[in-house]
Amino acid sequence: MLTTGPHLKQAREALGFSHAEMARALRLAGGPDQGEKRVREMESGKRDISGPVAVAVESMLHGFLPVGFERDPPKQG
Repeated sequence: MLTTGPHLKQAREALGFSHAEMARALRLAGGPDQGEKRVREMESGKRDISGPVAVAVESMLHGFLPVGFERDPPKQG
């Protein structure tokens, strides 16, 4: 069960998501910068992880992604 910031960070890293991708997958409100900030705040313990966020992340860990979600293109470098 996902209950702490370190759990969320571990889940995000296991999914291979950036903070921005996690925010988009969770459909966090407030635009890209605000959503990314909210993910960082949850990971650091400054913001509680809501029940719906925990359920959504657990579902993603089991292979379910939101309809229409697309990963960021790989960075060229």
